[in-house]
Amino acid sequence: MSTSMVTGVLGIPAPGSRRAPEFDSWNPEELKEFLEEFEELAERHGLTTKEKTKMVVKYVDKETKKFWKRLEGFGDDYMILKRKIMGAYLKTLLEDKPTVAKLVKLIKKSAKGSIANEEDLDTYYRKFWIVATDLVEVDIINKKQHDKYFWKGLP
Repeated sequence: MSTSMVTGVLGIPAPGSRRAPEFDSWNPEELKEFLEEFEELAERHGLTTKEKTKMVVKYVDKETKKFWKRLEGFGDDYMILKRKIMGAYLKTLLEDKPTVAKLVKLIKKSAKGSIANEEDLDTYYRKFWIVATDLVEVDIINKKQHDKYFWKGLP
């Protein structure tokens, strides 16, 4: 006996249901986790980028929905919309997270010769990746800058 999963928009859980992702705008630090859950759900159901932009707003409160629907990318391109959403919550998301200044400090420390072996390189890579990827996600630096910063930190 096989069970088939309904794909597309029809298969997505209804907002407020047990399996639906949920974003509480009073706790914006949960935004990244909400978007990850939504993206996993959307991928499982084979949503297109346009469908994702229309569905993601169904899992937020009315005020947030009004705001997100007015952001660039809504109705057209999910990755653009996601970047704009993340950027709108920038201050909250980056409050305790890395900044460009922290990234530069990490790079300078590494460039001064603290990378002596493969283990040091792995440590630098992990630390760099966390800081720089967060900065790319919220449009503080772009992918090209991300790559340039990485190489600056290597001796």
